[in-house]
Amino acid sequence: MNTNNIYRNATCAIFLCGLYPMLVVGCYFGHIPWNMKRLSMDESDLGLAILVFGIFFIISNQISGRILVPKFGTKIIMSIAMIVISFSTFLLVTLPTYYHLLLASIPAGIGWGSSGPIGGVHAQLIEKHSKKIIQPYYAMGFNVGIFLGGGFASFFINQKTEPYFIFLLFSIVSIFVSIIVYNFSLPKELDFKGLGEKYKIPQKEVLVFGLLLFIVFGSGGIIIDWSSLWFSSELNAPLYLASLGLIFLSSGGILANLFSNQLISFFSEKIVGCYFVIFGTIILFISIITFNFYIILICLFFYGFATANFVPLIIRQAVKLSTESIPTTVTNLTTIGFSSLLFAPAIIGFVAESFSITINMYALCIIVFFAGLVFLNNFKEIK
Repeated sequence: MNTNNIYRNATCAIFLCGLYPMLVVGCYFGHIPWNMKRLSMDESDLGLAILVFGIFFIISNQISGRILVPKFGTKIIMSIAMIVISFSTFLLVTLPTYYHLLLASIPAGIGWGSSGPIGGVHAQLIEKHSKKIIQPYYAMGFNVGIFLGGGFASFFINQKTEPYFIFLLFSIVSIFVSIIVYNFSLPKELDFKGLGEKYKIPQKEVLVFGLLLFIVFGSGGIIIDWSSLWFSSELNAPLYLASLGLIFLSSGGILANLFSNQLISFFSEKIVGCYFVIFGTIILFISIITFNFYIILICLFFYGFATANFVPLIIRQAVKLSTESIPTTVTNLTTIGFSSLLFAPAIIGFVAESFSITINMYALCIIVFFAGLVFLNNFKEIK
């Protein structure tokens, strides 16, 4: 097969690897108000469930990046993760008690820990072989998934479709998605080859960017996990419109990821990765002050556009500066980043329950604003 076709197929595979899990999870978070009511959960309960997810995400991430990928390659790990994520999400909406939901958060964390970061490794391998910028297309898969998931949630809630049926269908489809991801990914000879590496303190260059991801991932959950509940409970939006925040956010992200190469060529990685983020947070902050549902939706679109390439460019910078292997570098980055799930959910849940979710939204803007400044200060132009 032509090498260009190989890289094109592999890019489609990681796009799907980002899209499908986020479609399932986006639809799930659109049903969060329903699931919280079903299980008599409050905001702190939701925060604890996300914490359990985060613990097993980190464990799975380290095992996958340091042991499984060097032994089996990335494609088989990504493919299996598609199925694990889908079936564990099905359990989240079917198991009868909150304690069962906590148990189901364990396989969900394991699935995501061996999907998201490993997909990032595969994207970096494609970049390495093809000499093209690929990471934003992987990020676009996440945004398309959120868009579709939020849209499906609104549609199914409006149609009063049983969530059990929806997520069972997603689980069955995940088997076919897994087969496509496996067949389209890089062939074995281009997949990662090497020995597993023992854990050690990440390099200083990687540590700085990992701390940036810690801030971004920790605060990003405020929108992904809580926006539907925020719109329905504090902005008084109808339940079937509560997922619109995810749809508008991801629409802006899709547009920015789709034209990422053109944006970078026209402006530069520094402007897209730093200045876009800073201005995007200012716009969102101002919209929240208005407390107008429709203005906030429009500004979520611009925020999604401005921040869509933030994480891909952080990872790209770290990989360029690191002297360690790609799996080790990406694993260290995501482990540091997602370790925020050990702290952020509890803090966000406490603030939401004790004060309001709106305060969390203001905090999101302030935190990401300063993350953009830090990235600007540490950015290095590298060929």
